[in-house]
Order: sequence, then structure tokens, then C-alpha cells
Amino acid sequence: MTIATTESAATAFSQRKYRALKDLQSANLRLNESEWLERRVILSSSPRAIFIQINAVCNADCVFCSKGYDYPIFRLDDYLEKFADQMTPVLRRAERVILTGSGEFLGLPDSPRILRYFNREFPHVEKYIATNASHLKPEIVDLMASGQSRYQLQLSLHASDEETHKLMMRYNAFDRVMGNVKHLMDLRRKSPHLTVNFMFVMTTMNVEKLPEFVRFAKEMGADRCMAGYFYIYEAQQKYLSLYFRQDLANRYIEEARKVAEEIGMPLSLPHKFGMEPGQFQQPDCCSEPWHQMMFNVDGRILPCDVYGNFNESLTEKGFWDIWNGPHYRAIRRALRDRTGCLQTCPRHNPIGINDWRSHVIHRHKDPQQIVKEYNEALRKP
Repeated sequence: MTIATTESAATAFSQRKYRALKDLQSANLRLNESEWLERRVILSSSPRAIFIQINAVCNADCVFCSKGYDYPIFRLDDYLEKFADQMTPVLRRAERVILTGSGEFLGLPDSPRILRYFNREFPHVEKYIATNASHLKPEIVDLMASGQSRYQLQLSLHASDEETHKLMMRYNAFDRVMGNVKHLMDLRRKSPHLTVNFMFVMTTMNVEKLPEFVRFAKEMGADRCMAGYFYIYEAQQKYLSLYFRQDLANRYIEEARKVAEEIGMPLSLPHKFGMEPGQFQQPDCCSEPWHQMMFNVDGRILPCDVYGNFNESLTEKGFWDIWNGPHYRAIRRALRDRTGCLQTCPRHNPIGINDWRSHVIHRHKDPQQIVKEYNEALRKP
């Protein structure tokens, strides 16, 4: 057999494997959608999105950060040893894997190896990464732009000028970040594999720059501009929350919307404060407990990134025992009945924006601390 024949056979095998994986994925997505529409409590399908919290040391010190420094750093070998056997079949049926956690994933020395692993094992699954763009080196970008894998990047920039960027991120990397972004967007125009969204976390310190950021996203060629409210993790961060500056938030949300319409920039905005139930369509459910599961390198599970405490772990139970276990069943049942976390959800229930609880994350805190911070934070700043 000649070298050319061997290479041709290997390519044909690779294509057959890819088609088989796509068929497996498609069957699961159809079943998952059917079970979601029927509001099944116990599912035969697995999640269409798997959020792997790839924690890393961060080179920024963002003012709105959760401020955690005790989270475990992601190591691929640990993941492979602890979770690959049970999670690989689940990931093969997924539509998307979100490779993002606390810190800057692409700053990990092992990040190229991690990307190569997910490209090789799950070429048919879209990879979603949030990054501050400081580590978008050519090797990293090439791993995202080449091959069969599709990547969606969220560039967490929060400003388009140097002064505000430094104020929000608290590090001197504006020139490097802008250089990396320009290189990425030049490649984006030539690559069918990359989708790039620009992210703006809205706080009292930068919300006035939101319309300007929308124009910047358009000029740079972003696929979408995204903005969202800042979540409070510690009581002292309350000064950043637009909950206490609602008129200001509403003003610049409206200005940003008008700019986006004027220049033709796709824009995702949060709901404005003070809206009455008659001003929007009341959601009847939330799909995330049917569509998504999050876990970190400790094995701890979360239904979504704004959920409170959820005491389940892949180190104690198997995937299916959790996915169809009593906690997930209780969440699905409550949401089906329009109760539970949907009442104050800042993403899926517009009326929740008016509720203080939707702006605060209390995960892994003791009840006395929660009450203390709640009372502290509700004092007017």
C-alpha cells in the first residue's frame, strides 16, 4: 500500500467517524428538544450544552470579579483521570461545550493541549470560550480557526478606550489586547469556523460608554455585541450595581439600542428597569435544566451560572444519577409550574430585573452571611 493510499484511507475513516458523531449528536438533539417541549421531568436525552469550568489564574483584576482565589485550577490530566470515562459519551452527543471558568483559560500553559484534545475527540461539537483577549496568541487562534471544529469566542472587553478598559480590568494590557483583537478579526473575515462576540458587563463605572462600545464592535467586524448587568458577589461591590442607578441604566440601554439599529449591529441587551408585566411576554419556563449542565474539576455540578447552591458532584454520583436525580427533577418540576428560580431569574424573566435578589449571587455562603450582606447591600450607596 502506498503512502498516498494510506493517507486516503485515513481521511475516509476520519470522515466516516465524523459523520457517525454528527448522527449521534443529531439524534440526541432531536430527543432533547422533544423532551423539553413536553416538559419531561425524567429525560432519556443528555444535555445539548456541557459547561466545563476551566479555572485558571487570571492576569486581570476586574472590579466586577467574583473575587474567588480558592477555586481549583483545571488540569487536563486530572480531568481525563476523574471524569473522561463518564463524560466523553455525554460530550459526544452535545451540541456545544463551553470551556470557560474563573480566570483566564487561554493563559494556562496547557491551553493549546486542551484545545487539541477537544478538537480531536469532539470535532463536531462547537466550542465556546470567554476570554479577555490578552492571550490570543497565533498558536491559539490557529487551533480555533483550522480543522473541522467551530468556535464561538466571547471577548470580554467591557470598554473600547484605554482609560475605561484599565478602570474595569485593572491591568495595563490595552495595547496588547487591541492588537490581539485586530489580528483575530482579520482572520475572522477569512475563516468559516469562528464566530466572535464582544461582551460588555454593565456597571456604574462604564455604562455611559455602552453606545460607543456598540460602534466599536461594528467597526471591528464582530458578529454580535452583548451587554449584561453585573452580578454582586460581595456586599462591597454594591456600588457597581446599576440596581441603584436604574434611570442611568435605562437611558444607555436605549441609546445603545438606537445606535445598533442605526448601524446594523446585532445587539443583545438586558431588560430595562421598571418594566411592568404587560410590557413583555411573561416566560412560561426556562430550558436550561433540560439543555445544560455545568461542572468543574472538583466534579461539582450547577444547572446554570446564576443558580445558587446545588449539592451534587460527579465524584459522588454518576452523570445519569445526577441528571435524572431528585434535585434536577425538582428544578424541572418547579419550572414547569412557573415557580422556583424562574421568579427572580435575571436572564429568563424580565420582571426579575426589578428584584434585588436577581442581581446577587450567594453561592457557597452560610445563611447568616447571606442575611448580613443582604442588609448591608440594600442600604443606599
